[in-house]
Amino acid sequence: MSARRSRRLKSSVAQACAALALCGGCASAPLRTPVAAPAPLPVDVTAYYAYPSGPRDVTMRLTRETSRYREWLVQFPFSAPAGFTPTEPTVELEWFESRQEGRRPAVLFNPILGGDYPLERGLCRFLASHGFHVALVHRKTLKISPEHPVEHLETLLRQGVLRIRQAVDWMAQQPGVDPDRMGSFGISMGGMASVMAAAVEPRLRVHVAALAGGSLPDILATTHDTLLTKPMARYLAAQGLDLVSLEARLRETVRTDPLRLAPYVDPSRVLLFVALADRTIGTANAQRLRRALRYPRTIFLPAGHYTSYLLLPYVRRESLRFLRRHLALQPPS
Repeated sequence: MSARRSRRLKSSVAQACAALALCGGCASAPLRTPVAAPAPLPVDVTAYYAYPSGPRDVTMRLTRETSRYREWLVQFPFSAPAGFTPTEPTVELEWFESRQEGRRPAVLFNPILGGDYPLERGLCRFLASHGFHVALVHRKTLKISPEHPVEHLETLLRQGVLRIRQAVDWMAQQPGVDPDRMGSFGISMGGMASVMAAAVEPRLRVHVAALAGGSLPDILATTHDTLLTKPMARYLAAQGLDLVSLEARLRETVRTDPLRLAPYVDPSRVLLFVALADRTIGTANAQRLRRALRYPRTIFLPAGHYTSYLLLPYVRRESLRFLRRHLALQPPS
């Protein structure tokens, strides 16, 4: 192991130990009152995220079964607006179906940017075991690739919101789902997706957004995470751009952004988790999103972006409590 990698490992371990030591001291800021009502969604924004509705050819395959829930892989064709060419023509989701009786509340889960969803599946199974149906929406393309122009990022972001809305269509039609009790949960990029969906998808009534921030140009311009900076450096070289010009182009072309859509979200229906040492999203960018959302209830985690996952038991407990209260699900006696 190189000296540099050894130092990084020691730093990560130190952060993890500090996070665990301070777990019981997570700070919480309540919803600011009086609550600022969300702005009405403009007609052009509503039209931008509209899509053709209608019956879909859905396939479902049972992948796992326990005493508390069943897991299904669900696929159906993406319904593209006129003139829109999707990079993912199929909507794919994992459906965690609670086996509790009656019509249950449902949660749409938005995953992190990369990986194969092991963390998200654990959270989905946790919620399903507590009486929620959960839809984990897969996301395969949401990266700036050297072969694509800057404007392509907006295509991917808009596509992501449209896929969420179409997953909600399917979820609301399931016989065990109460369509009046649906919400969302997202982590990192998934948290930003939850905020954006909250603005344009009224059927999702409550939202948990963890480790999210805005705007996207601000995050990309200020991140210290090598998982973002290295591919971004390759992109800049391929496109003949510098960071300043890339940021300017993104500000011109990205419409689907949590900071831009935050004014249309009801802050009383949002729970935020902010990491106080976040070098990926940037704590300043997380606070910027909190202000744009008009100060919803916020829990501050004494950790970084990745070491926050060590506080997962606390995060999931507080999220469960929040979702139960807002979706009228009583804990078991």
